[in-house]
Amino acid sequence: MQKWEYILVDASPYPFGDKLISIYINGQEWRDWKDRELHELVNYLGNQGWELVAIRHDSKNDNNYFIFKRPVVVHSNGRGNRGVGE
Repeated sequence: MQKWEYILVDASPYPFGDKLISIYINGQEWRDWKDRELHELVNYLGNQGWELVAIRHDSKNDNNYFIFKRPVVVHSNGRGNRGVGE
């Protein structure tokens, strides 16, 4: 049976435009992605095998939440995927 792993991305853009003020993935800040554009992050995750499956916008705090999933790949050593960028 296929198994999946998920990540939650909390992305806060500037009020006008796509540049990110802050980005957290599973609660960990990705400071290197600050001031980059949201579509760059989505493309990066897609290239790492992540598929965007849900979006939620919190209009009160102007935050965007993205849920991505990808299949769990079991390697010959018996271990699964190792991280967001792998």
